[in-house]
Amino acid sequence: MKSPTKLPLILALAFVLFSPHLTPNEFNSDQKALDEYWSETDLSSSELEALLDSKICYADRLSYLACVNSVEQMAEKFNMVLTSEHEFKPISRTDISQRLNEKAELNQWVEKWQKHQVVHAPSFLTLWKTLDKKFVKPAQRVNLIATGINGYMSVAKDPHSYIIPLDFYEEVISRSDSRINNLGFIARRSKEQAVVRKVFEGSPADKAGLRKGDHILRINSVDVAAMLPAQFSDLVKMKEGDRLGLLVERWSNEKRSEKYLEIVKSDYLTPSVNSSMINSNSSLSGANTEGTTATESLRRVGLLTLHKFAKDTCQEAKTQLRSLIEQGAQGLMLDLRDNPGGQVEEAACVLNLFIEKGTRLFETRYLDPTKKIDNYVAQNKPIYHGSLVVLINSGSASAAEIVAGTLKDLGRATLVGERTFGKGSFQDGRLWGAHTKVALFETQGMYYFPSGWTPQLVGIEPDIKVEFTDVAAHREGELFYNPLVPHDLWTGPQSLTWMQLMRCQDSLTLWQNLGEHSGEDPQVQKAKAWLNCRGSVGSIN
Repeated sequence: MKSPTKLPLILALAFVLFSPHLTPNEFNSDQKALDEYWSETDLSSSELEALLDSKICYADRLSYLACVNSVEQMAEKFNMVLTSEHEFKPISRTDISQRLNEKAELNQWVEKWQKHQVVHAPSFLTLWKTLDKKFVKPAQRVNLIATGINGYMSVAKDPHSYIIPLDFYEEVISRSDSRINNLGFIARRSKEQAVVRKVFEGSPADKAGLRKGDHILRINSVDVAAMLPAQFSDLVKMKEGDRLGLLVERWSNEKRSEKYLEIVKSDYLTPSVNSSMINSNSSLSGANTEGTTATESLRRVGLLTLHKFAKDTCQEAKTQLRSLIEQGAQGLMLDLRDNPGGQVEEAACVLNLFIEKGTRLFETRYLDPTKKIDNYVAQNKPIYHGSLVVLINSGSASAAEIVAGTLKDLGRATLVGERTFGKGSFQDGRLWGAHTKVALFETQGMYYFPSGWTPQLVGIEPDIKVEFTDVAAHREGELFYNPLVPHDLWTGPQSLTWMQLMRCQDSLTLWQNLGEHSGEDPQVQKAKAWLNCRGSVGSIN
C-alpha cells in the first residue's frame, strides 16, 4: 500500500468535509465512526506505555518532546491541557491560541527540557494512567491509545508516519466513492475563527447557504475561538445530532453582515472527481488584448476538479475529461485546491492524461540508500493537448503536488493560486508488528520532479500568485516540530514563465479588475484570463 500522503492528518487539518452528490433527507446511521474501527482492533495500552517509559522519554530532547506531544494530544480529547507543573487543567482561550499546531505547542516545552533533566521530572506513564482513570470511557479507549502513539511518532519519527485501523483505510480512506457522513465544505481554522475555503455544489452546506469566504464565528452557540482544532473538527463531523448551527460573518461590497445557518446532516457519496463547463464573460467584449478583441479570444473552458487521489480517481478523471472535450472545451482548468493527496499510482496516471507517452514524470527516492529509485514514465498517449491551467493552494499536498509540480516542471501547464503545502514524502503501508487489524504507514522517501528537486518543506510556487484570504496558511514547515528535511533542499527559482506573464499582463489585469466586482472566485478568474491570453489551443485527441 503506497500512499504519498498522511490522509487522516491532512484531512483533519483542513477539516475536509466534502461531497457534491447528495441524497436528500436520508442518513445512514450504520456508518461506523473511527472509534468503532479502533475498538475492533487488537491494539492495547502496552504499546503506548512502552513509548512513555521514562528511559525512553528522557533519552534526549526529541524523545522528551515526543512524550509531551503524546500526552498533550490525548489530554486535548477531554478539553484538558498539561501544565508546566505536570498537572492537567481545563484548557483556556489563551492555551488554545498557543496550541493551533504541533510546532507552536512544543516550542513552549523546549526551554523546559534541561530543567526537567535535573529536577521534578514528570512520569509520562503516570500522566497517561491519570487520564485513563479519570476521563476515558471504555468505547473510546483504543482510539485514545492510538492518538497517543501517533502523537509520539509525529515527533520522534516524522509527522506522516502513523498507525490506522486497516479496515478504516480500506473501507473509507482509499476508496473513491466511500459513503461518509459529512456536510460538504472545507474550512481552515485560525486563531479567532474558521474560514470557509470551499463549498461543494449540492451538498448540505450549499443547500443551507454557506459560501466560500464565510468566516465561521460560532458552532452550536459555542465560539470557535474557544475550540481546539480537533474539537472544531469533531463538532462539524456531527458525531451526535443531525443538525449543525453556524453563525457566520460575510463581507459583500465592503459591507459586513452576520448570518445564522442551519445545516442538516445527510448520507451521500464522496466522489474524488467532478467537472463542469465555464463560459467566458461576455462583458469583456471589445477590450483589446494583444491586437485581438476579447470577444475573439474568449473560449469555453472546462473545469476538472480532483478532490483526492483514491482508487479509480484517474479512470473517473479520464471519463470526465473526455466529456468536457466532447462539450467543446477549448481550454482546461485542473483544480487541485485543498486536495490532500492519496495514491501515487493514481497521480502518475492522471499526469499521463496530459503528458506524451515515454516522458519521465517523476521519481521516488528512498531514505534507505540500498533501495533502487522508482521512475514513473507516461505509458500511454495523452488525451488532451490543449492549454492547461492548474489551480493550487496551501491545502494542495502530496499527490496533488506531484501532479502540479510535474506539469509545471515539464512546461505543460501554468499554475495559479497559492504556494502548496510542501509534503514531498511518501509512505508505504504494512501490518504493524503482530497486529492483524492495524496498519502502519511509514515514511520511506521523497519524490522528485524531472529537473531533480523535491517540494518537501518548500512547496510549489504558482506562476500567477492569487491569495485566497489574508488568513495565515498552514504548511508542512509551520505545522510540525520535526518535519523531514531533504539533504538537497531546493531553494532556487521555480517559475519559467516570466516572458509569457509579461506578454499577458494587460489581459490579466483587465480580468482581475472585472473579477473583483463580479463575485467570482479570484483564482478561477485569473486562470480564465490566462487561458484566454494564451490564444488558440493545440490539438485535442
